[in-house]
Amino acid sequence: MLERQVDADLGTLREGVQPLLDEVRLGLVALDPPGEGMLPSPQDQEKLRAKLTSTLEEAEDVLEALQLAARTSGQGSG
Repeated sequence: MLERQVDADLGTLREGVQPLLDEVRLGLVALDPPGEGMLPSPQDQEKLRAKLTSTLEEAEDVLEALQLAARTSGQGSG
């Protein structure tokens, strides 16, 4: 769902945020492993959450900049 919205808003500029979206996805999987995966220790969960928060904040900044660029250049649905 998020990726479809990013595609709609950014068009080809999506490539600028893809590495951050991948990092967010990996962080979420690390915090909540699929299937019978073991949860990280509470200390590791805290570290993972801090890193995920930082990545989300960076992604928000990049998304805002790319949305502005998409609107300015006429890409995406803007």
